[in-house]
This record gives sequence, structure tokens and C-alpha cells, in this order.
Amino acid sequence: MARSLRSLAASLCVPLALGLTGCGFGAQTLQPYTPAEGVNTSVGQVMVRNVLVIADSTGQGLVSASLVSYADDTLTAVAGTPQKVDGSAGSALVVTATGLPLAMPTNTLFVLTDAPTRIAVSSPDLKPGLLVDLTLTFATAGQVKVVAPVLSADDPEFEGITVGGAG
Repeated sequence: MARSLRSLAASLCVPLALGLTGCGFGAQTLQPYTPAEGVNTSVGQVMVRNVLVIADSTGQGLVSASLVSYADDTLTAVAGTPQKVDGSAGSALVVTATGLPLAMPTNTLFVLTDAPTRIAVSSPDLKPGLLVDLTLTFATAGQVKVVAPVLSADDPEFEGITVGGAG
């Protein structure tokens, strides 16, 4: 009798141990994870990473993203529209870009907040904590549209990045 109880206990421990480990049952490690505040996307051979807008309370902002292409391409334009609190479209962004068109040789990282490229944007509806619909246009890959967060320029993470005027 004691032997059969031990066998029963052992046979119950194996499924219990497997159930408690959670392997293969939708654990968080099986889900895509972006360890950044911005959004990631791709178009053609161009990878667009951590897209966001750094803005102040006056509606002045700066587009931030990292770009890498697996084939020569060129970033030719950026356009967008901020979203209002209710989700409706705000006033279109006024884009003042320096360094565009941006020639992107193969396998070279470009960070849009690094000189000489600067994509300043402004709109009375551009506010930290909201979202902005952005369209990036590439000569070969075409257009990619993203809904990106608008983050506060006062965040210590963005120290040294000036959003209004020259920077």
C-alpha cells in the first residue's frame, strides 16, 4: 500500500512540476518586446527604430529615431499630424528639416537627433503625453506611417537635446 501511494505521489509531481514552470504557455519571454519608449517598424530594406517626438509644452518638437538600411536609400521627407486628447487629428506639423535629403549608405546607423540631421516639428496640438501620426518617406523603400508617442523635453533622458530653435 505504501509503495502504491509513493508511486501515485511521484506520478502527480511530474505534471505539477511542468505546470508550475510555465514553459511554452505564453510566457512573457515568448512575446515581442521593445525595450524603448518609441515604436519600431520597417519598410522595404529600411529598419526604423524607436520613433518618437521630443516636445515641449509650447508645441515645439524634434523627431527622434534610428535608421539602418540593408540597401542604399535616402530619407527624403517627414510629415505628420498630432492627435488631440480625444483622438481626433490636430493641426498638421510644420516640419523644418536640416540634413534632408539624408543619404543612407548600406548598413550605416543614422540617429535623427545627431548632427547634421535635425527634423524640427511644431504644431499647437503637439503636446507631451499624446501621440503623433508620422510619415517618413524614403526614395527607394517608399513611405512608412507610424503612430509615435510624444515625450516631454523636460525628461532627464533628453538632456542636451534642444527642441525649440537651433540646437
